[in-house]
Amino acid sequence: MKKYKPKTDIGEYTNNNELNARIYQVLLNFQNSKTHCRNKLNPLKIFNKVYAICEQLEQEQHPEQTISKIWHKLRRERFLLCETNVIFSCVYVVLLFSKKENPNMQFFLNSCRQRIDEDYFQEFEHLIREELTQITPLTDDFEELKKEADKITDLNQRELFYIEFLTHRHQSENKGNIVKQVIEEISLIQRTKELTTIEKDTLNSASMKIKAVVILELLKGLQLGPANNDLSKISRLITYLTDFSYNSVYRALQGGICFTDFHNEQIAEVNKILTELNATISININKQY
Repeated sequence: MKKYKPKTDIGEYTNNNELNARIYQVLLNFQNSKTHCRNKLNPLKIFNKVYAICEQLEQEQHPEQTISKIWHKLRRERFLLCETNVIFSCVYVVLLFSKKENPNMQFFLNSCRQRIDEDYFQEFEHLIREELTQITPLTDDFEELKKEADKITDLNQRELFYIEFLTHRHQSENKGNIVKQVIEEISLIQRTKELTTIEKDTLNSASMKIKAVVILELLKGLQLGPANNDLSKISRLITYLTDFSYNSVYRALQGGICFTDFHNEQIAEVNKILTELNATISININKQY
């Protein structure tokens, strides 16, 4: 198996490559964030590792069977847990938009998505939605279009995906009729504003770990926690109440939920809400749940 040759300048990845440029911006956002990982994320180092992994996976007959091996290899190479999550997120994005000659690559993507911590992957979701919208052609195959739309988990964004498709289709059909084209564009802008407002209203929503721990602590107070119930039953309740995937919730509870500086603001906010309710529980960032 040939070894990937690392690049020495970030421009070798981002110049004339819109997807890599978008990924680079996300990595820069991480550097400017309040996560404990911010000073460790070297974009060039991340890109070199991401493309080395992608090249390795493309040569595997069953890439989906190599996830744990690659994950643990990164940790042995002294990549922090946050760096490992970011690297896997980047690998997912790059392979998602790459030409897939190996039919098993979709199995890898599905398994990879389950492995990545939601707190890190959520930073890439907006990029994925934008990229899906940009690369989708004016196809006449609804099944093909729906397959792309179904990759967008946020229903508001999925609706906008379809609206943009229809707008571009109508504008294509109305070439030469500027009035109709402008009307279509105005309709798109208005609906985008409506959905953006809805999205902003939910921006302060807590991460999966925060929601899971709050529910877990409430259940303990009712003597319905892990000491009294199987984790699978508790995971089903959390999944039902939060819409996070069962596998993600169960895996988090099974391994024990720990927080980082990434969760500081969310913990402060949820503790404030609990205090206002005169609740006897609070979330401790230094405790494992």
